Amino acid sequence: MSSSETPTAFLVKWKSALETGDPKRYEALWVKSARQRPDTGYQRTVKLLRDNVNFEVNLGGASQPYRVPRYTNRFRIEGIPLTAYYPGEAQQQLRNLVIEKKGIIQQRWKIVQEEIVGSEFAPTLSTPPTPQPGMTEQPNSPVVPLVMAWKAALETQNLKAYTNLWDKSARKKRSSSFGRAKDLMSQTHVVDLTGATYTVVPRHKNRHMVDNIQITLQNGGDTIETHTRTLTVEKKGFFRRRWKLMNDQINVMSDAIALAPDVPGVDTVSGEESGGTFDGNAPLDTHLKVRQVLGKWQSAWEVKDLKIYMSIYSDEAQITRVNVRGGRETSVYLTKGQLRAKMKKLNTIYADIQVSISNLQVNGDRAVADVKFLQKFTGTPASGSRPAYSDYGTKKLNLMVDPTDGHWRIYAETWSRYEDVPDFPKM
Repeated sequence: MSSSETPTAFLVKWKSALETGDPKRYEALWVKSARQRPDTGYQRTVKLLRDNVNFEVNLGGASQPYRVPRYTNRFRIEGIPLTAYYPGEAQQQLRNLVIEKKGIIQQRWKIVQEEIVGSEFAPTLSTPPTPQPGMTEQPNSPVVPLVMAWKAALETQNLKAYTNLWDKSARKKRSSSFGRAKDLMSQTHVVDLTGATYTVVPRHKNRHMVDNIQITLQNGGDTIETHTRTLTVEKKGFFRRRWKLMNDQINVMSDAIALAPDVPGVDTVSGEESGGTFDGNAPLDTHLKVRQVLGKWQSAWEVKDLKIYMSIYSDEAQITRVNVRGGRETSVYLTKGQLRAKMKKLNTIYADIQVSISNLQVNGDRAVADVKFLQKFTGTPASGSRPAYSDYGTKKLNLMVDPTDGHWRIYAETWSRYEDVPDFPKM
């Protein structure tokens, strides 16, 4: 069975391994036999990583991966700009990679060769340290010490300290919020309290809200996402009353997909539960990112914002429409340009468009996601108040992190219409 990972997605892993300075992560990307040969480039780079040489990789300057002649599963990527930071100086390099799918049961991309094809030294310019996000001035609020302890627990990834800040009964009552925050503890947190607001809940003098806390999640130096948090803090206890967390609300889903509650015959996720229930084997941060991208995609479709809608598709996206007539499947393949033309025509047919999504499943890793869901489309013309058309089927998407800008984009889309509903809108 072959992995769905693309060569470009593998490049993102390679970049992350170098920039995090983790020799083990870098080693895992290589074919074992190639690691043992002195001419492949592995031993040179892994020595630099062990010597704490820092790397910065610019994938935007690399060539597109191309297949090596006579090798079905071997690709070559050339001219990858890279900077190696030695003590007192920096070396700018161009590197080429040769990767190949290896494995008997599960085939995965592995590095066969990594070569430096050009380099030059430049003096390292000293730059002022980046200011750490934080509080410029502590507000006059009694819950500030708890908020600072919460900040420290997140940034040190101390799950025990974080758990102890919660009220025990609140952990059960708000199990969804607690569980989500706990799952994210595996990622590096950068907490910015500069814009946080502190308010006392009306008629509850011992309950405070801390809103607009900015959080940046990172993995290996790469930013995964940013979101805001809202804390509810209350004084609890009989003999010795202490400030405790009653809720830690992650507001990451504000721009994310709204899973449909109105598609008949399917299980749906909505409301508070949508933040804590995920189907598929993808990491939690990938689930959250995919939901945000799909939310943007869904909203752009419904408001007919063709520019935003098409920006979510890669220029090389492969779009497939599967129609079933008389028990036989017929596939139609579209380019991004053809999809744009059809969507433009669709927007003129219907005055109101509704797109419902349910049974969302996300599989993959932090660079690639295979997404599957049930989709219901409803179109209402300007001349009527009732929908003139609706269809229902399965949509499959392949999303990947674009190495040029770090944004998730759709690289493949397949729409399969169910046989007992009307055809996809004629466009």
